[in-house]
Amino acid sequence: MTKILLTGATGYIGGTVLDDLIKSEAASIKDLTFDLLVRSYDAAEKLRNAYGDRVKPILWKGFTDLAFVADTAANYDIIINAGTGFIPEGAKAFIHGLARRIKPGAPVPWFIHIAGCTNLADRPLTATAYPDREWDDANGNAIYEFLKSEDARDPYPQRTTEVGVLTTAEETGVQAVSLNAPCIFGTGRGLFNTQGLVQLVAMRYILKHGYGYKLNDTANFDWVHVEDLADLFVLIVRAILEREDRGVGYIPSGKNGIIFPAVERVLITQIMQECLDIAFKAGVLPRDDTPQEKEIRLMGLQEIADELMAGLLDVAERGIAGHKKMKGTVAKRLLGWNPTRLEEAWKQEYIDALELLQSRKGLDTLETCVGK
Repeated sequence: MTKILLTGATGYIGGTVLDDLIKSEAASIKDLTFDLLVRSYDAAEKLRNAYGDRVKPILWKGFTDLAFVADTAANYDIIINAGTGFIPEGAKAFIHGLARRIKPGAPVPWFIHIAGCTNLADRPLTATAYPDREWDDANGNAIYEFLKSEDARDPYPQRTTEVGVLTTAEETGVQAVSLNAPCIFGTGRGLFNTQGLVQLVAMRYILKHGYGYKLNDTANFDWVHVEDLADLFVLIVRAILEREDRGVGYIPSGKNGIIFPAVERVLITQIMQECLDIAFKAGVLPRDDTPQEKEIRLMGLQEIADELMAGLLDVAERGIAGHKKMKGTVAKRLLGWNPTRLEEAWKQEYIDALELLQSRKGLDTLETCVGK
């Protein structure tokens, strides 16, 4: 039976992917078990209690324990990295471990990796702006070459990781595909973190200050609901298991192995406006100490980075000022991916963000997302 390992089971994306895999009725998946890399006994126990013998938690120290990562990876046919995409050497260690499984007559191993749209972003405040540039994942090799050249010029950990995974896979013969995700929203179905970040961060800022923020007028995000993203992970796993070629030559891999799970597009200023509209409609704003009209202020990069992005200037510029237009065609064409959580779900996210913040429940941190 195919052996599958998953990282990120206690996270927003990975927890939802795991739940989707466990609940899949597909004949190729419904009897499988999933090994999970987790960092605590408590997390392991919670996962076992929820999913029973469908999961086997394995304790680890994280992506920086390179020898353990490689030795563990050597035991699996498919590894799903739905944890972090910000630790280059750790992700490559998974590839090196999988490469040990490449033998005559044996199934070629797969690595399914999570990355993000800021890898594609320009830096319009400190370098050249490209507001009209759009990438289509049908041109995977061109995207790879762009990412590789950009990272050589201006290293960025998430991009370094994505390029490293795809390059190392190409060199070793491992099959690897990177889901380069846009803004991810919606309530996750995992047992731990179930929160998206973008609307929560924006709404929290607006409730605190009474106005929205921008670094320019043209920065954008594409978006996808976390459950639709999880569905794509499952479709890739099914293609590997169900196709006679195990997806080799069919699912893009290596230097061609980039898929954009992008559904719709929004400007950062539109996110701000929607947050303000919801807050004013709910009567939370204005307050006596805030602007009495809806206002989006042009802010400084350092100020926004310090308040919203743990002081990470490069992340703030790419995320909040950058242009990162993504056209996703491959998943729909090859795998029949059909996102169903669309504009109505996107609008609901703002209402949910306000309610969550008013309930004073915890807000996840950027450090969690980047695996610090």
